Amino acid sequence: MDQQITRAGQNGWRHAAVVGLTISLSACGGGGGGDAERDVATAAATAAATGKGPEGMPQPSDDWKPTIRTASLPENLCDLLPVEEVEAILGKLAEPPRKQDGCRYILPVPEAVTAKREQAKAAREKFGKALGLPPEEQRQRSIFDEQEDPKSFSVTVSVDVNAKPDLRPPAEETADAGPWDQVRRSRSGLNGRVGHVQIIVNRQSPDVPTEPMYALAEKVRERIPDLPFPVTNPYQIIQLADGDPCSLLTRAEVEAVVGPLAMEPYRSSSEWPALAHGKGHACAYYSAGHRVFAVAPQWSGGAQSYKISKGIGGLIGIVAPQENVVLKGPWEQGGIDGTTGALTFLKGDRLLEVYYGTSRATLGDAVKLAATAMPRLAP
Repeated sequence: MDQQITRAGQNGWRHAAVVGLTISLSACGGGGGGDAERDVATAAATAAATGKGPEGMPQPSDDWKPTIRTASLPENLCDLLPVEEVEAILGKLAEPPRKQDGCRYILPVPEAVTAKREQAKAAREKFGKALGLPPEEQRQRSIFDEQEDPKSFSVTVSVDVNAKPDLRPPAEETADAGPWDQVRRSRSGLNGRVGHVQIIVNRQSPDVPTEPMYALAEKVRERIPDLPFPVTNPYQIIQLADGDPCSLLTRAEVEAVVGPLAMEPYRSSSEWPALAHGKGHACAYYSAGHRVFAVAPQWSGGAQSYKISKGIGGLIGIVAPQENVVLKGPWEQGGIDGTTGALTFLKGDRLLEVYYGTSRATLGDAVKLAATAMPRLAP
């Protein structure tokens, strides 16, 4: 029964998928535990969603709090940048910033933009009249009404510290990310990621200029403290035969591959991203720019977890053609998790997950480090 909850981890969507598959296996006779296993699976899902251990299961204590320095974002994202810095980029604001989908900055509508909006409205009215349509004010509110609202001349900034690598190939026009690890620019704005921090800047109307939005995204990125972020959900499903995840790779071994680290390795959550957790089941290696390389060992129940991962997201082969890297080494099975991009290696009943997508490591680098760590996990 304990193995049913071993790898529930911290990401809600993955919890739900694992629990759902576990229940299916139990219902078909694969688990052999019937109602008892379903009860455990339900408890695991509840813990994942609420951050609280159910009655009769271990409860989190204060020792989950990281001992390292960590970063945080203000409760109101509008407090991240002083208004004068925003106005130096966007121009004078029409009203104070408001907390809305992150932080929304409303700008005064320039006269030239107002004139164009009125011309467009007149053209639509003329076209509608030719078709016999009622006047716009008598129709249901449309997207044109939303875009022509003076408050639509605005920009919204949001930040996500739980970002994963975008596994899609970059579009040709966004292949050169510059200071970003990944960036996608579109007519609506910018979506940029550095390490595991994602910054999204969107405009609410297509007549808002885009170039200042790019500059605002860079200013936000610079203002976020360059430190690890802590978990917000301290609850961890019990993991038997636990060892020290930071014993698998030394700082020097990782630095030889990814370059200088900003601090000593620290324990982190075993789901992605590897957020700091004082009693975490994974070990994180932090480089400047929120770039984290992490290893998440599983000391027992690994074979079952490997099977479940294959059933949920699929493990992609043993060859990675984009770098011509073959995932062969001191393990019995290996693959790439199609949902997270993590490398997954199994030997006996011990499992090693390697998260490298938000670090400076290449796929080949990650395989090299996995080959160093695996013999220490499963001699």
